[in-house]
Amino acid sequence: MRIVLFLLFAAITLLGVLGSYHLEKAAKDSVAMLHDNHQTMNYTREMSLALNHVFYVVSLQNTSAFWRRVELRKAFGKFERYMELQFQNITEEGEKNLMVQLRKDYENFKERINSFPASDDFSTKIYMQSIYIQGILENVYDLNKKAILQRTKKANRSADEVTLVMIILGFFFFIFALAAMLYFPHYIADPINELTQSINQIARKDYTQRLKINSGDEFGQMARSFNLMAQKLEEFDNINVDQILAEKKRIETIISGMNEAIIGLDNRKVILFSNPPVQKLVGMADNQMVGKNAAELSLQNPLLRTLFKDVFENAVSQNKSHPTISIDKEGKRYYYDKDVLKVENQKKTNGSTADIGYVIILKNVTQLKEKDIAKTNFMATLSHELKTPISAIGMSLGLLKDERIGGLNEEQIELTETIRQNATRLLKMINEILDISKIETGNIQINYEYSRPAVVIGKALENVKTFIVEKNVNVVQSFEKNIQPLRMDIPKTTGVLVNFLTNALRYSYKNGKLEISLARKNGAVEFSVRDEGPGIPEEELRKIFQRYQRAKDDKTKGTGLGLAISKEFIEAQGGKIWVESEIGKGSRFSFALPLK
Repeated sequence: MRIVLFLLFAAITLLGVLGSYHLEKAAKDSVAMLHDNHQTMNYTREMSLALNHVFYVVSLQNTSAFWRRVELRKAFGKFERYMELQFQNITEEGEKNLMVQLRKDYENFKERINSFPASDDFSTKIYMQSIYIQGILENVYDLNKKAILQRTKKANRSADEVTLVMIILGFFFFIFALAAMLYFPHYIADPINELTQSINQIARKDYTQRLKINSGDEFGQMARSFNLMAQKLEEFDNINVDQILAEKKRIETIISGMNEAIIGLDNRKVILFSNPPVQKLVGMADNQMVGKNAAELSLQNPLLRTLFKDVFENAVSQNKSHPTISIDKEGKRYYYDKDVLKVENQKKTNGSTADIGYVIILKNVTQLKEKDIAKTNFMATLSHELKTPISAIGMSLGLLKDERIGGLNEEQIELTETIRQNATRLLKMINEILDISKIETGNIQINYEYSRPAVVIGKALENVKTFIVEKNVNVVQSFEKNIQPLRMDIPKTTGVLVNFLTNALRYSYKNGKLEISLARKNGAVEFSVRDEGPGIPEEELRKIFQRYQRAKDDKTKGTGLGLAISKEFIEAQGGKIWVESEIGKGSRFSFALPLK
C-alpha cells in the first residue's frame, strides 16, 4: 500500500513538474525571441531613418553650410549609435557578416558625404550607396523576422509535444488509478473476510482452520500468526484429559503431604486449595474453605485475616517474605515464617504477565524460635551475673588508687590501669548484650523527655573526652541556631551519639579533625558525626547496621552490636539512621528524630 501511494504521488508530482518546466521554458524562449529579434528590427529601423535624414540634408538646396554640418553630425551619430548596439545584439547566423559589410559601406558613404560640396547637383554614386546600405539593413531586418517565425513554429511544436506527453502520462496515470481502485479494496477486504470466517470457525472449536495467505506483507504475517495460534489450540485440544487429571492429583498429593501450611487463592480472592496443616491451624475443614471467598471467611476467623492481610491490601507486587509471626493457640505460642507467592501467567503475544492467584506458605519455626529465646534469656542472665564481679573489680581498682591504704609503684599503677580498661571494655560488651537481649525479647522501653539537642551532644562529648585528648582530635561543632527542645529518650539518644563518637575517634588519625553537626531538615532534627578516617567499602555499608557485623580487615575490638543497637533505639523513637562513606575520605554517621 505504501508503494502504491508513493507511485500515485510520484505520478502526480511528475505531471506537475514536467508541465511547469516546459511552460516556463516556452515562456522564457518566447520572451528572449521577442526581446532580441525585436531589438534588432528596431535598430535597423532607426538606422534606416538616420540614413534617410542624411539623404534629405544632402539633397536640400540653398542651405547654409553650418546647418548642413550640424544635421549631418546628428544623423551620423544616431546611425553609429544604433549600429554599435546592433553589433552587441547579434543573435542569428550570417548577421555578423552583414553588419561588418554595413560598417564598411557606411564608412565609405560617410567619407563621400563629408567630401561632397554643397551644390544643386546630387551625385548618383551617393544615391546608389545609400540604396545599397538600405538593402543591407533590410537583409538584417528580414533575417530577424525569419528567425521570429522559425522560433514561433518551434515553440508551437514544443507545446504540441508537451501536450502529447502530458496526455500520455495522464492516460497511464488514469489506467493505474483505475486498476488500484478495482484491485485494492479486494486486496484489503478479502483477507479480512477470510480471517473473520476462520475466527468464527475457531469459536466453534474447529481448530483445523488455516489462512492461505502467502504474501510477505502485514496480511501474510497475520496469517502466519493465526495459523500458529490455531495449531497450538489444536494441540491443546488434543491433550488427554486423563493426563491433566493425573497431574492435578499428583500436585494435590504433594501439597497435602507437606509439613508447611499451604493455602492458595485465585485472582478473585477465592480459596482454591488448603492442606491439612492449614486446616489444623485455623480449625476449619477443607470443604469449609475451598470455593469460599477469603474476605468472607476472614470475618469469621481472625487468623485468616492475618494470613490474607497483604492480599487484601494489594500489597503483593512480587514474591514477599515476612518476619516471623506469632500465633497463640491452645495456651501456647507458635511461630511461623510467612511467604506470600504471587502466581503470574505470562502472555506469549506481547510478553506481559497477568495475575492468576496467590499461594501463602507458613513454615513452623516454633522450635527454632524457642531455642533462640532461650539463648537470649541465657545471655541476659549471664550478662547480669557477670556485671556483679566486674563492678567489684572496678570498685577494687578504685580502692587501690586510694593513698590511705598504701601507695603503688609505677608498674603497679600501669597494671591497674590495664585492668581498668579491660574491665570497662568488658562491661561495655555486657551492656550491649543486655540491650540486644531486651530488643530481641521486645522488652525495650522508651522514656521520653524534652531536652535541647545541643545538651545531649554535650553529654556525649563528655563521655568521650578522654579519647579525644589521647588522639588530639580537633572537634568542630556546627549547630543550627534556635532549635527547639526535642522529645526523646535522653540516655538512649546519648548512647547512640557516644557510639558514633567512639567509632569516629577509633578510626580517626592522630591530630585529625572530627565534625559534629546539628540541623533541622524535613520536619526532623538531624544529628551527624563526620570523621576523616579510611572510609567504609560500599559492600560493607549495606550490612553495617546488622547484628554482629564488622567490616573486613577491621583490627579494632568490639562485638559488632553497637550500630545494631543504635538503629533499634532510633527507630523505636520514630526516627531513621543512615551512613555515608567514601574510601579515603572518611564517613558520616547520621540519625534524625522527628519534631513533636
